[in-house]
Amino acid sequence: MITGRRLFVSSAVFGIVIAIVHWFSSRDYDGTILLGVMATALAFAASYMFVAEREAQLVGDRKDASNADVKGERLGVFTVATPWSLLAAFGACLLLIGLAVFPVLGVAGGAVLGFGLFQLVRESR
Repeated sequence: MITGRRLFVSSAVFGIVIAIVHWFSSRDYDGTILLGVMATALAFAASYMFVAEREAQLVGDRKDASNADVKGERLGVFTVATPWSLLAAFGACLLLIGLAVFPVLGVAGGAVLGFGLFQLVRESR
């Protein structure tokens, strides 16, 4: 968690600095606002890590940790041989093409994407 916190805090500071430099070099509202939103989102993630994971004792945060310390730890269920991921990817492609070209195709793609994601979640339980 310590590394994650540092990563998010440093990225948020970087976003703020770049937003300020961008504003003074170009006076562009859109880019400055987008960089500010990026910095705000990163700061939100960092603050969540500070509050929610305050007392987490993760092995990766210890200086003397080794791979043997986490041997056998259950990480989760990962489905590797399933057709639903392909269906979800196809639905995402249809959705994006539909948003750009033909809205009805986008609606169909959203439905296919939703069904594929639903099946993936159902299968992973």
